[in-house]
Amino acid sequence: MLLLFFCVLVERVNKPVNFTVALLVAIKFFFEAFVSIKKYKSVYKMRFLPLIIVCAGMLMGLDAAAQTPGAVPTAKRRSAKDIIKDAVEISGPKVSGGVSGSAGATSALGTQSAALPAANFRVSNAEDARKLATETLPDLGLKISKGVKKLKKELKSYRREFNGRDYEGIKVKKQTISQGSSSSPTYIEFYTLQEYKQPDNYSRHLYWFDHKANRIVEGLGRDKTKNDLMHGPYKRYQGDLLVEEGWYYMGTKHGRWELYDKNNNLVNKEYYERGFARDARISYYDGSQQKIKEVIPVNFNKVSGEYFLFNENGTLAEQGMMDDSVKVGQWVEYYPTGNRRKKEVQYGKDCFDTTFESYVIREYDERGKVVFESPRLRKN
Repeated sequence: MLLLFFCVLVERVNKPVNFTVALLVAIKFFFEAFVSIKKYKSVYKMRFLPLIIVCAGMLMGLDAAAQTPGAVPTAKRRSAKDIIKDAVEISGPKVSGGVSGSAGATSALGTQSAALPAANFRVSNAEDARKLATETLPDLGLKISKGVKKLKKELKSYRREFNGRDYEGIKVKKQTISQGSSSSPTYIEFYTLQEYKQPDNYSRHLYWFDHKANRIVEGLGRDKTKNDLMHGPYKRYQGDLLVEEGWYYMGTKHGRWELYDKNNNLVNKEYYERGFARDARISYYDGSQQKIKEVIPVNFNKVSGEYFLFNENGTLAEQGMMDDSVKVGQWVEYYPTGNRRKKEVQYGKDCFDTTFESYVIREYDERGKVVFESPRLRKN
């Protein structure tokens, strides 16, 4: 009997036990058993009956304790900090945020694919699909190197619902455009400034709603009496299918922009920070970071996208496209006024076009007159 007791006891010790419950059950059993122990002992003459009762009582107590809810281990709850850390680790590749400037002022603006086709990110293999996959925390478009505190702050701001009346503290009005045939209609829903405000001088791509043409147009100088500056959410539908969505801020693309196919699959996404690549490295002329000197685009940790160089007075000095740190396409240099072109230079079509020799297309004087034109243009 003792051997049986210890065998069962060894089996029970591997289970979590509430010994208070075990003790109470055992005491109850002992009390009921000893009330009639004298009767059983006199009838059956069993000298070991008390020992049997003690062993059985202890085993019953252990078994009862093992079945109580208090013995079930409680899962440890994860903190919000841990959840965000995990989301950051699986949301994509790391992006560097270091910036250097001539005055020592630095800045970093998040992650993005540049606005022009050369910098768009397309899915062509499994690795691209992994990078393009929608993050666990939707619509954040966050740079991986940000700290947890900054992630929490940005998450809170993105969860703030758009009320349809103002965006970023600026009043807006809703506009709609219907295009196409009845069999294949295109419907665009967007918002513009309720009252005109001067956009930032460093904005190089401004979008407007042209009332006369009934379409959204791009341009730096537009008649504000006939054009409304885009500001707020933008959605484009084909039939009842959403094919594109994003945000505008004072005429510039802002935040996360997404493009979907007819099966509602995400095929392209881009990130902006008030017109610039959201992970762009920006240097400044001044320590207060008010006068932008250079904007170097960064896309998936590569220098790809639209590059800008500004004069200290804020006018544009040079612009062009980069593809994996290589100049591509047509680059333009401007006079200090920023309004007149000085030189146009042609580079290869992409970073792999290593055999292409760059050449000057045209040169202009300060009055805008062409003073040089490449012989290659005459041949064409």
